[in-house]
Amino acid sequence: MWYYFVAHCAYHFTRWFPKDARGKVRITVILFALSFIIPQLYVVQVEQTGNGFCDEPLLNITVAGIVFTFAMIAFTFLFAIMEPVPWQLKIAFHFFGFGSLILGMVLFASTLATLDCKEFSPELYYLCLSLGIFSVLSTGFLIIMLPFWLVNYLWPDSVLNRRERRGVCYEPVKCCTCLWHI
Repeated sequence: MWYYFVAHCAYHFTRWFPKDARGKVRITVILFALSFIIPQLYVVQVEQTGNGFCDEPLLNITVAGIVFTFAMIAFTFLFAIMEPVPWQLKIAFHFFGFGSLILGMVLFASTLATLDCKEFSPELYYLCLSLGIFSVLSTGFLIIMLPFWLVNYLWPDSVLNRRERRGVCYEPVKCCTCLWHI
């Protein structure tokens, strides 16, 4: 789920800045997204040259994670550059989010279930463990936000209405708008 979370945060982070001053922010966000691929490629390279044994398919899941990371980089690039973002891209992004949820949970469960990877392939084990923890944390954040999004979808402006300065979440987020978005 962290793939979805990073691209989602990049989308909203670039919108915090005025339209005429987003150039450097866009470059920074894209470079930040690109930095996620480096440790994964390094671990796959180390595993190909080494003779580590792992009782779970962590290397296969890591390769699938690299594919998802490239998709995350593409979504981050498109969200940082496009204004407005077409609804078709948003729908595709949410399907990508569901796929990343499944991959993140499989990665975390496989990492916890392994017995030998920590000893024989420590780089792979710790990469998978850290990405799994990040996936669980980002899933938790999105699960906490989900009821607010659903209520606001069913009853528009009941959760947060900035124009009328009212709503359930108006007081908690009036000083920190990064906590809420629709």
